Amino acid sequence: MLSIRTKISILLFYLIVFSITVHAQVISVEAPSPDVTLTVRGPEKTIGYINPQKLTSLDNCIVLLSSEYGKKTGLNSKNQIAVQVNNKMKVTKVINAAGPGKARPSFSESVDIDIPEGGFVLIAIDNSYQTQGYKKFLAENFREGDLVKLRINNEIRSLREVVAQGGKEAPLHMNLDSEKLFTSLKNKEMIKGVLSNRKKEHTYYILLKQGENILETKKPDKQGKFELSAALKEGVNYFEVTVRENGTDVDKQNLTIFKKKENKEKPEVVMWVEQFPNAKTLTSEEAVEEMMKKCSQAGVTAMALDVKGPEGYVSYKKNDLSHSPYYTATVNPNKKVPETSMDLLETFILMAHKYGMKVYASLNCFTEGNVTTSDYAILKQHPEWEEIVQRPEDKGKLLKISESTAGKEAREGKRVVLGFVNPVNPEVQDFQLLRYEEVLKNYDVDGVVMDRCRYDNLYADFSDVSKNKFAEYLQKEGKQLTAFPDDAFLIDDNGKMIEGKYFREWITFRSSVIKGFTDRVRNLVNQYKKSKNPDLALAAYVGSWFEVYWQNGVNWSSENFKYNDHLGFPESRFYTPRYAQTSYTGNIDFLMIGTYYKTGREVNKYITLGNILTGGELPLYGSMSLPDLRPEEQADVFATSLTNSSGLMLFDYCYVDWSHFSDNMQQAIKKSNKNKTNNLPKK
Repeated sequence: MLSIRTKISILLFYLIVFSITVHAQVISVEAPSPDVTLTVRGPEKTIGYINPQKLTSLDNCIVLLSSEYGKKTGLNSKNQIAVQVNNKMKVTKVINAAGPGKARPSFSESVDIDIPEGGFVLIAIDNSYQTQGYKKFLAENFREGDLVKLRINNEIRSLREVVAQGGKEAPLHMNLDSEKLFTSLKNKEMIKGVLSNRKKEHTYYILLKQGENILETKKPDKQGKFELSAALKEGVNYFEVTVRENGTDVDKQNLTIFKKKENKEKPEVVMWVEQFPNAKTLTSEEAVEEMMKKCSQAGVTAMALDVKGPEGYVSYKKNDLSHSPYYTATVNPNKKVPETSMDLLETFILMAHKYGMKVYASLNCFTEGNVTTSDYAILKQHPEWEEIVQRPEDKGKLLKISESTAGKEAREGKRVVLGFVNPVNPEVQDFQLLRYEEVLKNYDVDGVVMDRCRYDNLYADFSDVSKNKFAEYLQKEGKQLTAFPDDAFLIDDNGKMIEGKYFREWITFRSSVIKGFTDRVRNLVNQYKKSKNPDLALAAYVGSWFEVYWQNGVNWSSENFKYNDHLGFPESRFYTPRYAQTSYTGNIDFLMIGTYYKTGREVNKYITLGNILTGGELPLYGSMSLPDLRPEEQADVFATSLTNSSGLMLFDYCYVDWSHFSDNMQQAIKKSNKNKTNNLPKK
C-alpha cells in the first residue's frame, strides 16, 4: 500500500504534467497550399525543437535552427531533409528535395548549410521516410521561392516570437497583445505588451515611433508589461514599437492600424449559393422559397447565385446569346440532377425579392471545365481556348492544362484541376461577355459578380495568342520580345523557374489583361444601368492573400495604393506606378475578399489588409468559409467582418447548420452594433 507521502508525490507529478500540457505552446510550420484558391491553409507539421543543444540525439521530429543557434547547422549528414528560409519567410534552398511526382529523395546532399541572418533552417529527422512523415513533409511540400508560415497555437507568428518560446539562448522578445495589422474604429488605440527574456542588470524602454518621430517612451514594469497610446488618423497608420536596451535599439516590431470611417449604412450580408453543391436540394420553387425565408429571418440581405459554374454550365434558361447548356446537362454522374422546367435564376429573383433580399448573379469568368471529372460544357467545341501552361513538373514543356502532369494526376483522382481558358484570347473574352449580357438583358438581377476573373496561376498562359499580345504590350513600352517564353520566364530540365529579362513586365501585362476585361464588363453593366436598372451593381470575388495574388494576374488594390515595407510582402518589386494602373477597383461597386480563417484576429488581419489596399474607396466584404468554422467560432468571426468591413459574405448555403447558424448570426449582428457604438468618438 502506498504511503501518504508517495501518493502526494504522484499527485504533484500529474498536476505538473497537466499544467505543462495545458500551457504548452503548440508551434508548427505551414507549407504553401497546393492551390490557395481551393484551400487557404497549407499542410502543417509540429516543430519539436527550437535551437536545441544537441542535434545528433534527436529523432522523429522537425527542428528549427535560427541565428541564435549559430551560422551553420553543424549537422554533416546526407540522411536528413533541410529547408532554408530567408528573413522574408521565403524558401531559398531545399536539401534532398523530393523528385518529380514526389519521388523519394536520393539523399545525396549534406544538410550542413548556412543559417540565414534573420531567417532559419528546418531539419527533418526521422527513422522512416514513409511511416514517420517528417522527412516526407519537408521533402514534398517545399520548393525554392515558396512562402513559409510559422504558427503558435494556430496563430501566425514571427520567427522572433517562435524562437522566444525556448531553445538555446532564447532572445529578448517583445510580445504585443494585438495583431501587427488590424482595423480600428477608435481615434486612439492603447498598445499593450510584455517584454520577456530580459537581463536583470539592464535598463529597458519601449518607444512608439512613426517614421523618425518618437511619439511616446515608456519603461516596462517589473513584470515587463507596458502600455502606449497611439493616436489614429483616418486611413492607414504605420507605427514602430521599439525596444531600447541600455540606450541601444535592439528590437522593433511594425504595427499597422487602419482607422475605418464610421459606416452609417447597414452592413450587407450575402449568402453564396454555389451551383452544383446546392443543385440536388433546390429542385422546386417551394425549396427555393424555404431557403429564402430562412436566410431572411437569419439576417441575410442578399443572395449570390453561381449562374455560371466552373464547368461552364449555367443556372438560367434564357441563354439566347451564348447557348450555354443548363446545369442539368452535366456529364458528371455525381452532380447529375433531373431535368426541370424551373429556371433557377428566375425563381431565385422571384423568391428573394419577395423576402426583401437582393440577388447577385455570379459567373466564373475564365473556367470552362473540370479536368478532374472530364466535365466540359462548351470547351470541347473550342479546344483552342484552353490555357497553355509551363509547369515545374513538366520541366518546361508547353502543354494544355488537361495534357500536363497536373491534368493527368487530376484524372487519376490525385488532385482537383479546373479547366481554365486563356484570358487574353479575344474570342474567350467575347464569349464570356455574352453570358453577362444575357443575364443582364433577360433577368432582373440586382448585380453581377466576377468570380475567377483571373489567370489560373503563375504558370499560364503560354499560347501563341499570349506571345503575340505580350509582344504588342512590350512594343508600347518601347521594348522588344526576343525569346518566348524565356523573356517572361523559363522552367528548366530540373523544374526550376528562371526569370527572364521581362519577368516584371510579364506580371504587369497579365494584370493589364484582367483590367481590360473588367473595363468591358463595366461598360456593359453601365448600358443596362441606363436602360434597365440605375442601381445595378458590379462586384468581384477574390482571395484576400494579395501578397501572392500577382501570380494570378489580378491587381485588386486601389490605383492610389502605395506599397509600404511595414506590410512585409515577400515581393515588393512588382508594385510599381505602372502596376498601379492595372487596378480594376475603379470598375466595381463592391469587393468580396475570401478571408477563410478560423479566428477573429486572423480575419481582422486580412480585412485590414483589404482596407489598406483599397483605401476605403469602395465597400469591402469579408467572406467566411462555413465548413472551416466550428459553430462556437462563427459569431465572433462574423462580428469581426461586420464591424471592420462593410459587410459579410457566407460561403456556402449548403454548409449552413441551421441548429446554430441563425443564433450565431443574431449574436454577431448585436456584437457588431455594440462594437460600433462603443467605438464612436466622444462628442
